[in-house]
Amino acid sequence: MRSIAVSAPLENIPVDFFADPDGCWDYEQLVREAGLDQAWGQLSIGALSQPYAGFPEGAAVVMLATAQLCSIVLVDCTSVGSFGSVAA
Repeated sequence: MRSIAVSAPLENIPVDFFADPDGCWDYEQLVREAGLDQAWGQLSIGALSQPYAGFPEGAAVVMLATAQLCSIVLVDCTSVGSFGSVAA
């Protein structure tokens, strides 16, 4: 899996939070790959509805929302190999 933190506002990212990401993944694996922890706030997982920032349609969008911030990490669950985690 490859992942990258995104600094763009959520409204600029083509995400569908009702869709499941493509590829092989589980919830804990996506959260780990995103470098986030559920204890920090509300986690949401969705899928890109079209390609964005070099990630394909269907890539996971992992969002952590707290009262102070919103962190967004894209994770390509269809890519081969691991590129490590990205801390937000």
